[in-house]
Amino acid sequence: MDPTTRRVLPMLPVLAALAETGQTVAAAEILQMPQPTVSRILTRLGKELGVPVVERHGRALRLTPAGEALVPHAAAVIAAADAGVESVRAQEAGARGTLTLAFQSTLGERVVPALVKAFLQEHPGVTFELIQTSRPHCLEALDEGSAEVALISPLAERPDLTTLGLHAEPLVLVVPRGHRLATRSKVAFEEAAAETFVCMKPGYGMRTYLDDLAAAAGFTPEVRFEGDDLATLRGLVSAGLGVSVAPRDPHGAPGCAEIPITDPEAVRHIGACWRDRPPSALAASFQSLLRGRGRRLTEIGLRPHQA
Repeated sequence: MDPTTRRVLPMLPVLAALAETGQTVAAAEILQMPQPTVSRILTRLGKELGVPVVERHGRALRLTPAGEALVPHAAAVIAAADAGVESVRAQEAGARGTLTLAFQSTLGERVVPALVKAFLQEHPGVTFELIQTSRPHCLEALDEGSAEVALISPLAERPDLTTLGLHAEPLVLVVPRGHRLATRSKVAFEEAAAETFVCMKPGYGMRTYLDDLAAAAGFTPEVRFEGDDLATLRGLVSAGLGVSVAPRDPHGAPGCAEIPITDPEAVRHIGACWRDRPPSALAASFQSLLRGRGRRLTEIGLRPHQA
């Protein structure tokens, strides 16, 4: 940088303020400095350039032709500096603040912690607000703007949403130890047509999977108990109160046996979604994490040894 340019740069906002207001009093007010200081800076600017940028008309200062020629360049410099400041603020907004994440209850034990942990390693100043609820309420939270990202299963197909698939997880039939199917290496879902089921309440993703599996197998499941979390359902199965459909339990639920289901529909598709509108800087950073590492992080979170 030319030495003259280096000395001139701090004075350019004063020149721009005079050009904007036409008065040194108003320019001083904008710049929050005394009026005599404004006059002295403009005089010094002219001396640095070797040509006056202002001239006195009575008690007022007016721009000279040289000053007028410099104004658009000063404005460009100030605009570039403003853009730089906004860029830094955007980065800071993406590094701090609160991100609201909605997710289905069945994803709360392993998937959500894996993603949140990875994000906090890169953005330690962020606070998460977590909404754990059913799939329809996750989508409602997006629609209402109370959540910026939702983790759901099955995936949503809506034109106003961006949906990102993260993982496909096989489902199993969960039966009590000693059940007639407990020692089987695999089972077709139609073989469970005569069973009594314990399952999630309507609206939860796992209930959708059960209903879809049963419909494909040609029967309507007899439901005895409905719950809000898989741990409770597995407890009911262990007590001999029915069978259930669930992802494999990494802990190995006591008193239960898990049999792989051969039907091609027996897969849980886990993904993330958000509204098709400009995200906050923080949400954009989380979406970037999901696109770049979300699939691998979800798979790691669902491995049994990670539980």
